[in-house]
Amino acid sequence: MECKDYREQFTALLSDSLNQKQRIEIEIHLAGCADCRKEFEDARTIWDLMGEIPQPEPSARMQNSFDVMLANFKEEVRVKVKRNPVGEWLNRIREYWSLQAQPRLAFSLLLVAAGLMGGYLLHQPAKSAISYNKQIDSLSSQVSQLKQVMMLSLLSDPSASQRMRAVSYTDEISKVDLKVIGALFTTLNGDPNVNVRLATLEALLKLAAEPKVREGLVRSIDLQEEPMMQSAIADAMVKLQEKSSVGSLQRLLNKKGLNKMVRVNIEKSIQKLI
Repeated sequence: MECKDYREQFTALLSDSLNQKQRIEIEIHLAGCADCRKEFEDARTIWDLMGEIPQPEPSARMQNSFDVMLANFKEEVRVKVKRNPVGEWLNRIREYWSLQAQPRLAFSLLLVAAGLMGGYLLHQPAKSAISYNKQIDSLSSQVSQLKQVMMLSLLSDPSASQRMRAVSYTDEISKVDLKVIGALFTTLNGDPNVNVRLATLEALLKLAAEPKVREGLVRSIDLQEEPMMQSAIADAMVKLQEKSSVGSLQRLLNKKGLNKMVRVNIEKSIQKLI
């Protein structure tokens, strides 16, 4: 070791916190190094002077404050120890069992039930194929209904990512009813996040075989203010070849402050539709 390494251990030597081997090694170095020996003597002088400084006694006020703080801490520890862990878990479950958590949990439970039922039916050779298919259809219908409930619940979630997730559930719903379609149009026309609205537009395009969906998309043209949405819905009309949208697109062209790029895209869309 170098001198600086030994000097870093002077405090440990003075406080008697070194083992015997380390102590002997430093003492041997001090015996042969005058500079380190002088610095160690200076350090010992300061150490001895520090030991002579009287330690201040805490005032009565400080002692009382400390006692109160210590008593409060002990009380908190006592309460935590006595707290019923079962009760805490029940409270957590109650908090989780919120409006949004219910459909998620119910959906999970139904999937488990569907798996158990499917396994049971597969091992019942006496069951007819017709009965088996009816059971499967019934379970599929219930799963689809729960997905709709889950989607409707998540569409009102404050998180944009959760609303995006809700919109994606339309791909997993076997039969989308008018209530779900209405919720999708509410999202398309009023969601504060443009990405959620774009995803909703894509979801509605997949349902465009339903006349009410096509009618709703045409009505939505007049409600769009975001340039991205205006351009996207114009492209959607071209994709669907929805000629009844020409009037709405022309009204959109007359909107004050319309983005120039959007204007060009809408004009091209109209040309493709007429």
